[in-house]
Amino acid sequence: MFALNPFIIDKTSNTDFSIFGQLYAAVSFLNVILTFGFETAFFRYATEEGLYQKVLNTSFWFMVITSSTMMVLLYLFLEPLAEYANYKENPEYLLWFGWIAFFDALCVIPFAVLRFKGKPILYSGIKVFQNVFQAIFTIVLLYYVSEEFMINLGFNNTISYPFIANLIASILGIILLLGVIRHIQFKFDKPLFKTMFMYGYPIMVAGLGYILNENFDKLVQRNLIDPASAGSYAACYKIATLMTLFVTAYRMGIEPFFFKVAKKGDAKQTYANILFFFSIICNIVILGILANIHWIKKIFIPDSSFWSALDIVPIILIANLFFGIYYNLSTWYKVTDRTNIGTVISLIGGALTVILNLILLPIYGFIASAWITLIAYGIMMVISYIWGQKVYPIPYKVNKIVLYMGVAIALAWTNYFILNSNLIIGNLILITYIAFIAFAERNTLKKLRK
Repeated sequence: MFALNPFIIDKTSNTDFSIFGQLYAAVSFLNVILTFGFETAFFRYATEEGLYQKVLNTSFWFMVITSSTMMVLLYLFLEPLAEYANYKENPEYLLWFGWIAFFDALCVIPFAVLRFKGKPILYSGIKVFQNVFQAIFTIVLLYYVSEEFMINLGFNNTISYPFIANLIASILGIILLLGVIRHIQFKFDKPLFKTMFMYGYPIMVAGLGYILNENFDKLVQRNLIDPASAGSYAACYKIATLMTLFVTAYRMGIEPFFFKVAKKGDAKQTYANILFFFSIICNIVILGILANIHWIKKIFIPDSSFWSALDIVPIILIANLFFGIYYNLSTWYKVTDRTNIGTVISLIGGALTVILNLILLPIYGFIASAWITLIAYGIMMVISYIWGQKVYPIPYKVNKIVLYMGVAIALAWTNYFILNSNLIIGNLILITYIAFIAFAERNTLKKLRK
């Protein structure tokens, strides 16, 4: 959806874009609830000898049950839900997003199978095909199909076009994954389900904590502040998605790896090295985005009326860095089967996000949401580190991570707020930082090359 940002913004108003941001925030909550932590539970128990097929069957059919239940409830309570959420004039939006969440949930375990079996090309190919189809179909609807024709079909608002494209792309995901789905047997192992459920539900709650931190602001802003400002916030937040895309891709690839190396003697050192280099790459991404934000904003947010929320970008970028570090630090409670601890940490972050947004958002506007996101992720990161080192100590290079991160943040902050994101100076700072890291870590890089 990130690549579609400029096209959707070009054809919608700030107010309409707030609907876009709110509905996608809502569906992110649904995705976490419907999967119930069973994706991570699949990776955890599929590695056990003789359990793979049982884990596959049980996980998939549980997704079918949760998704079907959700759709039944949605149809039963559509009218009061639409009135409560301020979609009385367009209740179909809620149905479309319900079906999007339904089909996406059914794809979770088949996609997990591809990741587990080390088939990144097939996994990426299907994901890319879905996204490209969605992008092309959305652009066609926005620019090449007459508005009168769409109105005759019942689509009265251009903001609905990307919703329809997304729904069709989600259905395509099921079709493209039939090669995996056909291996699923119509069997459900109740004892295994109980074990996976007890492992997975804390991860689900932890996931809700993450979603609260990531999307609660966009979920409530449309009702707490001016909708146009909420739309601008949602649009500018998308620039920080460049960082989120990197973190998400990293998470997709690294989670199965964490479990596969957990029983090796050098697992802790491996985890430490991964976090060290991850943090450095994130620092470079932050510097790169803020150094080039003048031309990035023109490409991805062509309407300058949306730029009023641009100052949230450096804050959200740093917040995403903190979340990425927290995700790495969360390894200790996953590999030791203490997922309930992740629940506690996430609930702390989620509670901070909800309470502070409800109090500060109406007073200070959208900038409060950005700072709250950063604070919540920062606190979660610190708690996870302190708790983890007591239970499952890992030799992280804390001093170096903090030093390199502090230098990068100071440089990025100076370039954005003092130098007004000067293109030349910003990129010189970026190059200098990379050179500094390469020199400071030259011995480590030599070992990696060997």
